[in-house]
Amino acid sequence: MILVRFARTFRERAPEWVLAFIQTGWGATLLLPGETFNRPFFRPLAAIAPEMTWGTVVAVAGMIRLSALYINGSRQETPVVRQACSLVSMFIWAMLTMGAMTAEWRSPAVFNYLGLFALEAIMFSYAGRDAARNLAKAAANGTR
Repeated sequence: MILVRFARTFRERAPEWVLAFIQTGWGATLLLPGETFNRPFFRPLAAIAPEMTWGTVVAVAGMIRLSALYINGSRQETPVVRQACSLVSMFIWAMLTMGAMTAEWRSPAVFNYLGLFALEAIMFSYAGRDAARNLAKAAANGTR
């Protein structure tokens, strides 16, 4: 039963899984030795927090999202956690888009990060739809 449920939800959430792996990998990359934030591209992020902080926050948020997707697929639905993770990711991709537009505007990175931002926005709306559906089910059953 759990495997059937997981297989069904994985198919529906495949873009979220991919985004969560990208997010986790991106954050983990910042935790590797070296100064990634020395490039002008990263100025918008560096103005907010140091590289190690970004790496930690982004990697942990990605792992939380992966955990939420696993739980969502095998145990119970987690739309609010998925939405929160999408918001964090949207912020990251928006900041990277701004960095690309201001420092390296002729780079394909502008479109890559803008595309990730747009996909996150879609996933945010899907998680919101799932949350609304859960609330409607609970209201129909007389529970919250």
